[in-house]
Amino acid sequence: MDKFIFSIGIRHIGQENAKIMASFFTTIKEFSKLLESDPRKKVLKNLIDLDGIGETQISSIDNFFLNKTNIQTTKELIQKLKIKDYLVKNKGGKFSNKKIMFTGGFKKISRSEAKELVEKNGGKVLGSISKKLNFLIVGESKPTKKKIDQAKKLNIKIILEKRVERNPR
Repeated sequence: MDKFIFSIGIRHIGQENAKIMASFFTTIKEFSKLLESDPRKKVLKNLIDLDGIGETQISSIDNFFLNKTNIQTTKELIQKLKIKDYLVKNKGGKFSNKKIMFTGGFKKISRSEAKELVEKNGGKVLGSISKKLNFLIVGESKPTKKKIDQAKKLNIKIILEKRVERNPR
């Protein structure tokens, strides 16, 4: 499914964004909601909560599906291709049923590697602070103060990269 989303050519949706979207939709039936105006508006509001999907991507998805040719081509591809559901890699693991968010840059791991690690261990990476969030992981390089303050207000556990490095398990 992620390969299909990437291949239809939505501007600003690369392979990583396509994986994020596929894990959000999980089935082509859910993805197809983007093809109709009213359901699309509801779906786009929910996509903003995903880490890695921002206003630029949301706008591009909306613009792509405002074009009738794109809608028709996508419908035809969905009918002709056998698009497999997106499988969550691991429901169990250290981060099972945990929702995690990252802010700032990290010294020893890239953001995409960190996301992949969380997902492989059963967790879900979010893009905005909400009471659903379990952990905010704060990198040393330019973390967003607003996110940290919001997490504190909601009593979300904050884990600092500095502290993790000094206390390896």
